[in-house]
Amino acid sequence: MAFLISTTMIMILIAVISALVAAIVYLNVRFYKEKKMFKVKVETLQQIIVEISQKQNGQLGQIKLSDELHKKMKSVNAILSDDVFKLNYELFEMLDQNNLLKKQS
Repeated sequence: MAFLISTTMIMILIAVISALVAAIVYLNVRFYKEKKMFKVKVETLQQIIVEISQKQNGQLGQIKLSDELHKKMKSVNAILSDDVFKLNYELFEMLDQNNLLKKQS
């Protein structure tokens, strides 16, 4: 009878050990699958980050060009205003020299 009990306990112990080994193998396989899926997701996110960074760099370049254009336009506007003022001044001088300016009495 002791032989039967020890044999039964050994069989139960083998079954428990087998179940634990099977669980470990299953969890290990699942871990590697999850790790692979995670790697794919991380690579996708990295690609998205790269694309966003490239777009941001392009937009920063456009902003820089826009700022430079604004400064250039201010400079050109000042020069044009000065030129228009000088032309008006010359026009009035020519009119005055030719006595074409009417003087109100």
